Amino acid sequence: MSAFHEHPSLVLAVTPADRQAAVERLRAAYEEGVLTASDYDRRAGMAAMAASRRDLNTAFLGLVDVTPDDVRRSTSPESGRGLAVVAHLSGWLLFLVGPLVCYAVAPSGSYARREAAKAVNLSVLTLFGLAIAMLIMMINDHVGMPLALLIGGCWWLTTLVAAVQAAKGNDWDHPLRRWLPFEVVRG
Repeated sequence: MSAFHEHPSLVLAVTPADRQAAVERLRAAYEEGVLTASDYDRRAGMAAMAASRRDLNTAFLGLVDVTPDDVRRSTSPESGRGLAVVAHLSGWLLFLVGPLVCYAVAPSGSYARREAAKAVNLSVLTLFGLAIAMLIMMINDHVGMPLALLIGGCWWLTTLVAAVQAAKGNDWDHPLRRWLPFEVVRG
């Protein structure tokens, strides 16, 4: 276990466009004389093969100075709170569609995207739970109906809690995540 807190965005997948942009930045550093030819080749290879933000960042070790203020500014939930709240509450009206739309429009690696991913995952988990309750309802109405109401009520309440926490900028996880680390999408 590391003594340092690792930011959750480091495990995010990178796109081909991210890799290409990194290689272009490394090429510019080489052309400016900051990198030798062999160092450029090694780093460009690392960037081209990067699967996560951590891998991509490794290609720039020693080239870029990042201050604690830069990290706070880039990972701050301030800019994404509104969309994060909308992502959670939109599920009440549009169930799975609202959080999915918010996930699609939120910038990759942002606070809003992480919260939208949580809302999507909670909606999908709730959908599975309701499907199971409906199957049980076909067998026994007296068990299936209360189960469906319980699942729906828990979804409604935890959506409200998640929206309040998102409005505060907190990184709140649903209590079920301890027992069911279920993810359809990642933030």
